[in-house]
Amino acid sequence: MKRSSRNSKERKLVSWFLSLLFCILNGSNLFVCGMFFVVIEGLLAFDKDSFSLSSFLFLSIVSAVTASSYIMIRELLYKLIHYLGYRAQPDLKVIRMRRGLDISFPVFDKYSQDYRLLYTRRSKKLQIGYLLICLGYFSGLSLMMITFTVLLRGVFELLELGSKLSSSDYKQFLGFLVYMGVFVLLFTGQKYWRKIVEALKKRENATVLAVEHGYPIFTTKEEA
Repeated sequence: MKRSSRNSKERKLVSWFLSLLFCILNGSNLFVCGMFFVVIEGLLAFDKDSFSLSSFLFLSIVSAVTASSYIMIRELLYKLIHYLGYRAQPDLKVIRMRRGLDISFPVFDKYSQDYRLLYTRRSKKLQIGYLLICLGYFSGLSLMMITFTVLLRGVFELLELGSKLSSSDYKQFLGFLVYMGVFVLLFTGQKYWRKIVEALKKRENATVLAVEHGYPIFTTKEEA
């Protein structure tokens, strides 16, 4: 009985350690990719040289690569923890904060032999397809944010607001609109991504074996 209780405490400790480790590593990943994106947005909004077509195309590619890199690194972290014998719970843990600024993070459990066998039945083809759709969607979302920034700057220059406002006021006002637009697009994009996931779950030849951190593990109905 004591050994069982001790093992339970050790698993719980490892589980929370993995959650903390994931939050640190993925948080660093998000910070680095986020800073890259902020720099790109700043260049497109304020740098005169970056308003050329070639610079816009280059920064758009960098933006899409940055979004894809974040998702790929996050997926790699989940895979590494999976190889250690732990899986993320179906739903993220949510800590309620003031003013609606909730904090969400995954909690990991040691999976059983039954779950290991269940996991091996997943369709790698469907999982790769799901990941590619995810990469394409969020890369497209980043391109929408970039395009919004360029269009907003074009409107400002067309209306000659830069000449009517001081340089400091112009940058602050434009920067505020740009980053508010980015947040709106980001939250709207997350909402529609959930709808896309639900649509993928309803595909004729696909069924969901399990759910980890809110993401489905697919298999074909023939293999279910």
